[in-house]
Amino acid sequence: MLLGVVLFFASLIQAHAQEVERALFRALQGTQGSAVVLDPRTGAVLASAGKQRRGSPGSAIKPLLLEYALEHGIVRPEMEVYCRRDLHVGGRALPCTHPADHPVFTAESALAESCNTWFAEMARRFSGPALEEAFHEFHLQHASMNLVNVEQRQLAVLGLDGVSVSPLEMGRAYRDLLSRMPRDGVIARGLRDSVSYGMADPAAVKGVDILGKTGTASDAGEAWTHGWFVGAIPGRYVLVVYVPHGDGGTAARLAQKFFRDITSEGQTR
Repeated sequence: MLLGVVLFFASLIQAHAQEVERALFRALQGTQGSAVVLDPRTGAVLASAGKQRRGSPGSAIKPLLLEYALEHGIVRPEMEVYCRRDLHVGGRALPCTHPADHPVFTAESALAESCNTWFAEMARRFSGPALEEAFHEFHLQHASMNLVNVEQRQLAVLGLDGVSVSPLEMGRAYRDLLSRMPRDGVIARGLRDSVSYGMADPAAVKGVDILGKTGTASDAGEAWTHGWFVGAIPGRYVLVVYVPHGDGGTAARLAQKFFRDITSEGQTR
């Protein structure tokens, strides 16, 4: 009797994993993208598609470092930064692309709109050793941060230099983030707003609660950019999508296909 129950539930789990895998392959069909889906409760890989490439994470890394900064009092949620949309770091132009109608950002709105200027200010408040510890906590492959200068810290916090990730590593880092951040705290609200109206808006599915963040970056020696979407349906899935040629919006649109497919109640906006 007990064996029969165990086999029944094992068959349900297997059927669900197959459903997730089919949805992921359909979402990426005809693209060069890669993706991974994790169970947020166990960390198990539910599905994986495409080649596990590595790349700079761009803005997708911002929620991880913000969580560390909030936990350790490096910044406060209400810290306000005025954004002129013309950030330059180390001779690199890193202009913000969010709307200009609300130029003052706090942690929550900066995360939703991916304000580079706000996060560059956060990087100023990190010490090198603190940034080193933050990367270690989330198990992200990185260059040593202990002796880096302010500009190098800023580029690292913006995910543009000094750190490289794979989709699986990013998925595991976000699973850790989801387990440690308050369910309705600053980061959860910022990630939800990012999908509702911010930079991750292309991933939105009507009627589905999605948290997400995009990232766009290029690696050394490459003239093109790659894109990331990292997000979750809380309690159900952690999803990472990587596109080798494109941007975060491209990755978010692929994520939307997966979310729409896997949620029968979802209807695209």
